[in-house]
Amino acid sequence: MNTDADYLRFDPFEGEEADIACKTVAIKRARKKHPCFLGAGPQGDHHTIKPGERYRSEKALIDGSFWGRSAICLPCIDKFLADVLGSTGEPL
Repeated sequence: MNTDADYLRFDPFEGEEADIACKTVAIKRARKKHPCFLGAGPQGDHHTIKPGERYRSEKALIDGSFWGRSAICLPCIDKFLADVLGSTGEPL
């Protein structure tokens, strides 16, 4: 079971070559429907985060020119971390 600290450490943009500034990351409870960032990609199922569900929210100034925002549901992060870390919790 992942903790909020695990969800906050998770970085879906790790390795990106952009200048990131003013980054804020938080665990929030949805008040409205949001598309899940990980579900929105070409391999995703295009699911949404529903009101009442918890999610990881990230906002940052990208390359000094625009604000990027993402919302990722916690089950997607759980799945990603399980795939990367395996059942032991240690990196594969």
